[in-house]
Amino acid sequence: SHPDTVGTKLPSEQELAHGFSVSRPVVREALKLLQERGLITLKNGVGAIITRPENSTVRDAVNRIMQVDQISTDELTQMRQILELSSVELAVENLTDEHLKKMEQNVERFSDKTLPLKERVRLDEQFHQLIAQASHNDLLSLFIGVLTSLLRDYMGKGVLIEGGIEDGITRHRQILDALKARDKQGARHAMAEHLRVSRLNVQLFDEMGTTSKKTQN
Repeated sequence: SHPDTVGTKLPSEQELAHGFSVSRPVVREALKLLQERGLITLKNGVGAIITRPENSTVRDAVNRIMQVDQISTDELTQMRQILELSSVELAVENLTDEHLKKMEQNVERFSDKTLPLKERVRLDEQFHQLIAQASHNDLLSLFIGVLTSLLRDYMGKGVLIEGGIEDGITRHRQILDALKARDKQGARHAMAEHLRVSRLNVQLFDEMGTTSKKTQN
């Protein structure tokens, strides 16, 4: 049988080579590749340990796919919306008081209108990640984390529009209130409206930038 759980130590290079009837250099190269993909950690004196891939590992892979296949930001935001709507519905079914406490703390900090842009975007990401964690679906949480990190610059544009900060605060509060009430339909609607308006704000920001460039030319 093959070990397949996080934290499990793989057999030695010699044992793997013998088991798969290959040379030790082949095994060594395979282990290096697994390490690069974030699937194992190589520790001196210990050997290879199975690890859980970091968000950054998956994010980099998705980013490469987007570049090679020329996937647009619109497609990425569409996928985010699909996942976020499922996430908030599952959160209504599975969230705990501890989840709600963390979301409340996040929204309270997010409501500070004097926050630097970087901190506001970080808290925005965190809010959506907290909802995903409350869904109790680890894979869904992983992919939402990856998509929000890929859309970090995109999300930042939305708050640079006049009224964008106030709108974001209001919509996060509406989502949280629906989650507190365990209102699945209300939570889904609030999330859908939040993402719809955010997209419109980003489009407005891009249009303003285009107009500015035309004026300068």
